[in-house]
Parts: sequence; C-alpha cells; structure tokens
Amino acid sequence: MKSVATSILALLALAPAAEAQWAQVRNTSIPRTPAGEPDLTAPAPRAPDGRPDLSGVWNPDPDPVQGFLTIEGDIPFPRHMINIAADMKPEDVPLQPWAAELFDQRMQSDGADAPTAHCKPTGVPMLNSIPLPYKVVQTPHLVMVLYEQDQDFRQIFLDGRRPVEDPLPRSLGYSTGRWEGDAFVVETVGFKDDHWLDGMGHPATAQLRLTERWRRRDAGHLEIETTVDDPGAYTQPITFTVTATLIPDDDLLEYFCTENEKDIQHYQ
Repeated sequence: MKSVATSILALLALAPAAEAQWAQVRNTSIPRTPAGEPDLTAPAPRAPDGRPDLSGVWNPDPDPVQGFLTIEGDIPFPRHMINIAADMKPEDVPLQPWAAELFDQRMQSDGADAPTAHCKPTGVPMLNSIPLPYKVVQTPHLVMVLYEQDQDFRQIFLDGRRPVEDPLPRSLGYSTGRWEGDAFVVETVGFKDDHWLDGMGHPATAQLRLTERWRRRDAGHLEIETTVDDPGAYTQPITFTVTATLIPDDDLLEYFCTENEKDIQHYQ
C-alpha cells in the first residue's frame, strides 16, 4: 500500500474564490465582543425546545496530512476527508481481505477512479469534511443539511419514520435522528456499495450503517463523531471525529463541480 505522504489524488475540483452572493446580515443568535465581533466561544444557542441549536453555516476545519499532494494544489484537505482511518496504524485498519485488495487497487490508481474526480456524488461521511461550507437548518421534526458542494442536501427525520425494507441505494443513504442529551444522533443506512468513504478510497457495502453524533461545543464550534459500521467490508467499526467552525454572518454560494472541472485533463 502506498504511503499517504506520496499519494497524489484528484479529490475535487474546487471553485475559485467567488464574490459574495448576499449582503452580510448579522447573526443575532451569536453574542458579540465589545468590538462587535462574533464571540465564537460563547455558550451554544438553544432552540425553543431547549435542545442545542445546530443551525448555522459551518466550514470544516483544516487538519491536513503533511506531505499529501493533490492536483488541486495547496488546499488544506482535512485528514479524515483523505483517510477515515487517519488515527490508526496502517496494519491496524480492520479491512476484510477483499476490501483490502480493492482499497490497494484504488490507491494504485492515484485517485483516477475517485467519484469526486469525475464530478460524481461525494456521499457521506466525506461530505462532512469537504473544505466547502454547509448549512444546518434545524426544526423539531426535521434537520436539513445543505452542502455547498454540488448543492447537495440531506434530510434527517426526527418524526419516528424508518427507511422502507430494501430501499433503493443512495450515495447519501436514508437518515433518521434522535437526541441523546445534547448530542444529535444520526443513523444512516441504504447506501450504494460503490462510493468511497474518503479520498483514499476506503470501500463500503450495502451493509454500511453510519452513526454520527453532532455536538455544538459552543457558539462557534461543531464536532461530528462518526462511526462506520460495515461488517461486509470491515472486521470492526471505525470511529473518528471531524470539526467545523461557524461562519456567522455569511451564507452558501452556488457551486457545481461540472462548472469548474479540472481533473479529467490529467487522465488523457
């Protein structure tokens, strides 16, 4: 298996910096410092039902892998976007034999087969660490996560519904949520078996169950503890945590991979 430091992956064709599409509107749910700046360390706001309010525009925190090269250049991709097993030693990653062989094949291709390199759906958990913002809209019975990446979205239902038996597989699966104290717990099933869990190509099967625990630590900081439980591809679950910081007075831009695709020229 190639080392992460020498792999060159085509992960996504990020849009260049764009002019803001909306005039900034002050976020009144966030306390301000005496200088008028958002106080991101203030206590997390609460919804009318007393739950932590996850609403807001969030940007994944950079946590780059040192020496990792991409076609996109010097973009600080978070390490768990690159590798969901970044906190584990390579020999301790619990891949089933067939999954280890497929993973090695994907690594040998240097990302040429990655869905994101061809503007195909990114899927989760990778969407939570793509270095583009996402917006959480919270209501008592439904939480929406709107991703700037390809204008994708997730519906997380809190109304007691469950996915139908043998659902049509999707890149984002089918998500239901519940509250455990101040943690918003999201269970997602019904995935396609050909999407990549990260930039390196960790595989998944239709048996994948993804559990996310969303916690707003304070006004400006969010963490998502994610457990990948897929007995078809792994001998035991993998758990990792990604973090994000609030963008308090801004909103999402329009962005589609196909409008700025730059990777395919490298595969000619």
